[in-house]
Amino acid sequence: IYPVGAISNIAEEYLHKYFIENPKLKNIDKTALMAAAAASKAFFEAGWNESPEKITGVNIGSSRGSTTLYEKLHKEFLYNNNKKTSVYTSPLTTLGYISNHVAASLSIVGPVINTSVTCSTGIQAICNAIAWIKSGMANRFIAGGSEAPLTDFTIAQVDALGIYTKNIESKYPCSPLSLAENGTNTFVLGEGAAAFAIEKININELRNYKPLGVIESVGFSFERPLTLTGISEDGSLIAASMKMALDNMITDNDVDLILMHSPGTYKGDLAEISAIKTIFRNEQPNLFSNKWKIGHAYSASPALNLELGLLCLQNDYTPYFPYKTSFQNQKKNIRKVMINATGFGGNATSIIVSHPDVF
Repeated sequence: IYPVGAISNIAEEYLHKYFIENPKLKNIDKTALMAAAAASKAFFEAGWNESPEKITGVNIGSSRGSTTLYEKLHKEFLYNNNKKTSVYTSPLTTLGYISNHVAASLSIVGPVINTSVTCSTGIQAICNAIAWIKSGMANRFIAGGSEAPLTDFTIAQVDALGIYTKNIESKYPCSPLSLAENGTNTFVLGEGAAAFAIEKININELRNYKPLGVIESVGFSFERPLTLTGISEDGSLIAASMKMALDNMITDNDVDLILMHSPGTYKGDLAEISAIKTIFRNEQPNLFSNKWKIGHAYSASPALNLELGLLCLQNDYTPYFPYKTSFQNQKKNIRKVMINATGFGGNATSIIVSHPDVF
């Protein structure tokens, strides 16, 4: 028995309603379905349907892609003596289909890209969208991450790494940064999707547009990993991406809150804390990881952290852990949020999003 961070019943009902209202979605994987539902919400809430003349791109990231459907079809292939599979197998399980489906469902004809950079994919997709917009090759982008990896095979992969939680009876089976971690791993696999309507706005027009937040800067880093899954113990990889994001800021305000990657793996959590101490020293921002609540949804995790960051900015709020941690957050106004993400293979990304009033 493995605890998982499945989407809520409310989210499942929303997804089912979206599926019923869009009959062309037959046979697609849950990853693509969630991506389309999230992208549709972002697209229409931004009012982009009213200006179809603008060049709109799509960049949805996914680490595992349509793994639920892929595994199902592979089982059928084995059942058929390795000789027969569905005509839908290739088109519906190729990684690019996720962004393709989003574009088709919204009648978008601009650049369509799918990104896969392990667990930092959602933020990498957003950063790539920003680069396209800055280059002038697109006016705006729907970007984010989607992941539906709650299959026996994917869970077995995590368990093989020795990081899946053993706290099956615990109220908080995933407890990143908890004092109770004490050398143990509390990783829990999750699922979800988040997509954002991203466009370039003149700084003098911010108050007219009233965006949810402003992506002020991004940072990247890569290191040759000592293992296939690990990062350096001192978190130098994460420190480098945070430093790049901080150096690229255009305002002087300090970061008030860091939404950490911190998935509940003991060494990974310690490495990120070490990196934060290296960069911020005695001026440490408030810290939080949403994975105690929703698990680690791979590519979707940093995108879901961006959603959380926007909510924190809108409500001037620091989320809290329901258990004791080695640090204590302070009461402060939340005007600037940093989001960290790392991934297998030695990559890290940091992004800073600010309240529009900061500018």
